[in-house]
Amino acid sequence: MKILIALGLFLVVSGVVGSLIPSFPGPVLSYFGLLSLHFIFPGSVPLSVYLIFGLALILLFILDYLMPALSAKFLGASTHGILGAFAGSISGMIFFPPVGIFAGALFGAFIGELLANKSPVTALKTGVGTVICSFAVILLQIIFSVSAAVYFFWVIMSS
Repeated sequence: MKILIALGLFLVVSGVVGSLIPSFPGPVLSYFGLLSLHFIFPGSVPLSVYLIFGLALILLFILDYLMPALSAKFLGASTHGILGAFAGSISGMIFFPPVGIFAGALFGAFIGELLANKSPVTALKTGVGTVICSFAVILLQIIFSVSAAVYFFWVIMSS
């Protein structure tokens, strides 16, 4: 039992720390920490809690990949800028983690907008906007992971 509690504790704490690092699966680790409660104290956590956290995790996962393109679109970017932001964030995450996800989105949107014959100022605005929205997703991931950790500790302390 103590080993399972230590494992769950490790997962939720790693999840909070991992939420601060782009390309690190912090929310996933936090969710697995919550799932460990099922084995530590069977029946102590309602199924609805697992479902709500699970759906939030799926939403965060989708937002993590789509937010650069969606924010570029919201800022009035051209199709080139949107595709550039998306391709830049993915390639940046693969080749230059963790900073690459931001730099890639910035440069991808910027270059895409320049290819669409937009002014450098407009292109830069789009690129910076995508980075700001990427930081917003990280903030949501931190909120998710901290919420999972608080719930984990609450269940541990009340059982």
